[in-house]
Amino acid sequence: MAIIKANNNTLSSVTALPFEAGGLVKLNTTDITSSTATLSFDNTLITDTYDKYIVEYTGLKPVTNSVNFRSRVSSDNGSSFVTGTYHYGYHFTKCGGADGANSGSGKSNYALGDFALGNDAGYPYNGVMYFEALRDTGTYLTIRNNFSIKNQNDVRALVTESWVLDATTAYNYIEFSFSSGNIADGTFTLYGQTK
Repeated sequence: MAIIKANNNTLSSVTALPFEAGGLVKLNTTDITSSTATLSFDNTLITDTYDKYIVEYTGLKPVTNSVNFRSRVSSDNGSSFVTGTYHYGYHFTKCGGADGANSGSGKSNYALGDFALGNDAGYPYNGVMYFEALRDTGTYLTIRNNFSIKNQNDVRALVTESWVLDATTAYNYIEFSFSSGNIADGTFTLYGQTK
């Protein structure tokens, strides 16, 4: 049991990290240390037990410079993937500066981000992706990606991206890749949020 304190006052005792309505359960950690085309989580991990799935990634790097991170989903454990439009929008703020922007578009067949990654040493790409209604046939799937980046142009930024997939389908497979080339490095941890 952990005790959380602030200003020497005990706030609460917790046995699991609280996250909205329920705690998080760690389901898997995968550490990529050599060139890999894709990373996926399948139906042995994605079940009706959880309402929301959360993927935390750290130290993510592409083999190829200036490529975009993406994900896609499947309802038949990766035998086929959803095709069509992922409705997309983002907001970013530069770290160390006042510049920022937002925009939106449609992405075909993938939840593809607009922010290209560099593969130089020390360039961070660390974040958290939220997959909501992944198993819910009563509502559309939404994906949110919150991350910090130093991109191929040496821009440091805090970014929030979001995608909506207009289909009421129960998905049981998530795949991650880059728009070109392989994943060079990165640690991915999958959590389920308890009902």
